[in-house]
Amino acid sequence: MPEGTARFISRSGIAKHAGVSRPAVSNWERRHPDYPKPVLVGGAELFAVDEVAAWLSPRAIPANALNSDERPGTTYGDRFRRSAGIREETDAPDPALSRRLATALLGPLGEPWRHSGRESLYLELLLSLVFVRGYAPTEWRTATYDLHHGRSPIWSLARIRADLLGPEGDGWVGEADGPITDPERWSLERAGHLIEEITHAPQAADLFGLLLQTETEKLGRRGEQLVTPPSLRRLMVELAGELPQPSDIYDPFCRSGELLVEFGGKPTGRGPTVDLAVAETPNERHRRIAAMNLMLHGVPFRTAIEPYLPSERGRTGPVAYDLVLTNPPFSMKARYDARFAWEDWPFGTPPERNADLGWIQHAVRSLTPDGQAIVVMANGAAFRGGREREIRARLLSAGVVEGVVALPPGLFSSTTIGVCLWLLRRPSGDSPPDVWFVDAREAGEMDTRTLRVLTETDVSELVAEYRAWRRAPHEFTGTRSPRWSSSRATFAEIKAADFVLDPARYMHRSGPPIDLAATTDRLHRIREELARLHVRAQEVDHQVARLLNGMP
Repeated sequence: MPEGTARFISRSGIAKHAGVSRPAVSNWERRHPDYPKPVLVGGAELFAVDEVAAWLSPRAIPANALNSDERPGTTYGDRFRRSAGIREETDAPDPALSRRLATALLGPLGEPWRHSGRESLYLELLLSLVFVRGYAPTEWRTATYDLHHGRSPIWSLARIRADLLGPEGDGWVGEADGPITDPERWSLERAGHLIEEITHAPQAADLFGLLLQTETEKLGRRGEQLVTPPSLRRLMVELAGELPQPSDIYDPFCRSGELLVEFGGKPTGRGPTVDLAVAETPNERHRRIAAMNLMLHGVPFRTAIEPYLPSERGRTGPVAYDLVLTNPPFSMKARYDARFAWEDWPFGTPPERNADLGWIQHAVRSLTPDGQAIVVMANGAAFRGGREREIRARLLSAGVVEGVVALPPGLFSSTTIGVCLWLLRRPSGDSPPDVWFVDAREAGEMDTRTLRVLTETDVSELVAEYRAWRRAPHEFTGTRSPRWSSSRATFAEIKAADFVLDPARYMHRSGPPIDLAATTDRLHRIREELARLHVRAQEVDHQVARLLNGMP
């Protein structure tokens, strides 16, 4: 693996840059209890570069081992940093630079790729260039050599990426789908010059995420949801922060790995917050992008292709994690109906044409005894009848559902439907506990004409409410505010509501009474506005009719 200024390094790489033999590194590791511990990255044992540099910093090189250009007192840390081209990463990313680069890269420069219908390939090429620039800048000249000599960089980039990531980095969208054209090559060469402005890994990590988010919003309903909306994933991660610190975290439908990065990544910090992040997906492209994203942010990870999820069919054995964070596809049809129906689902077989509660069950089955999960669900999963009603009844009877948070519509660029967060735990075996409900459909504010975001205030208030719930669930009385309300419901109350988990159903029992005067005034203003719009609509209809009839 090329070492460069990568955030992780092998034992051989340490020996190379410290100017010692490979056995000397093994001796350091064996004899010194404070030597940095390896982490699993892409299936290989590697070490955090900054931890190795810090450990080597106070260790002076013996006089008889100094190089001709090294003065007495030079440390192995000095030699290691100089040889590997590593500098102290105290620079935070510059958001303005990331925005400028993203606008240029996805604007006119992308036009040849849009014209050929290969936007997906272009985006993956950009992400790969940003990844190499930030993770292994010593490979940058190799990565861009073909570009500067009038050739396609696809295969040289693929080799470098595979060297850095292993199997996770192999392949391209549609295997590149034919040679790139001269206009495409020119745009990519210009893109390479722009990406050269990146000088450190945190900036590359920031641009990487912004490219994904910008492209997702630009495509809207025409494209796939490459990332979970930033304000939603921030809420999920902040809620998870109220739970015991996990040693590992799992996302069974990882998209670009953004939830794992949000929780475990420290692009400007000094090491990961989890021992292992596991990203699974049925999509090879998502796997490649997630691997680059996780490695660029310094998160120890493992990725896998799992075509049958949320079914357990074909898995080698039970695997349990401390924390599951996931945003699976809404109302996904089972692509392997027979296998899907055969699965021994612990709470009931989901409908073949809707896997929502299959993902819920998979998340629960993937937890350690004390583990917990936060899953994004379409609203319909909380109230649809038939098989799904029976599954909800069994989930609640087993004490699996800790809470449901209803969020406003418009958070996603690919759909306008509202969503809920389901907070889950392993079955307790005790009598069904109470459930925490939050109706936050009025939260957030419009960021663009079509996209809504949760504000920092929304996130902090909802997290504080969750903290109050966890501190004393039996004493929790709920809260009512203009933007959201919370409540607690017993199993008997939920059963009486036919196991519907729509938070609005349980809001009448908590908080102060509704201000009838304010509500009446608001309804009066709405009626006046509707009347005005009705008159205006009639005027427009009349004008259209005159035009259609050819009247002057």
